[in-house]
Amino acid sequence: MMFMILGIGLFLLPILLRLAIKLRLGIPMLYAVLMLTAFHGWYQAHTALADGIFFAMVGLAALSWVVTLLRRLWGLLDGWREERAMAELLAYRVRQARANGEYAINTEGLF
Repeated sequence: MMFMILGIGLFLLPILLRLAIKLRLGIPMLYAVLMLTAFHGWYQAHTALADGIFFAMVGLAALSWVVTLLRRLWGLLDGWREERAMAELLAYRVRQARANGEYAINTEGLF
């Protein structure tokens, strides 16, 4: 039973590490590992400072998620506005062609 749990844990470890790096949590994770192993004495002496540094790193990662989300939303809105402007321009050109009695519509510069 113990070997099965260890095997599943070792199987899931690379997946969790990739997920942490994809979420930009690689540096805070490395910091936490170093504080609990290599710099344990310093961590015990300066717990509040070490925890503050860790939470600041996680906060910066979360802020980068928000910035990325806002950029993607801005790009979607920008594309939607551009499509709407093109549709309005096409409708204007169709009205112009009908008013002039033409059957051909100039689509230059629409796409």
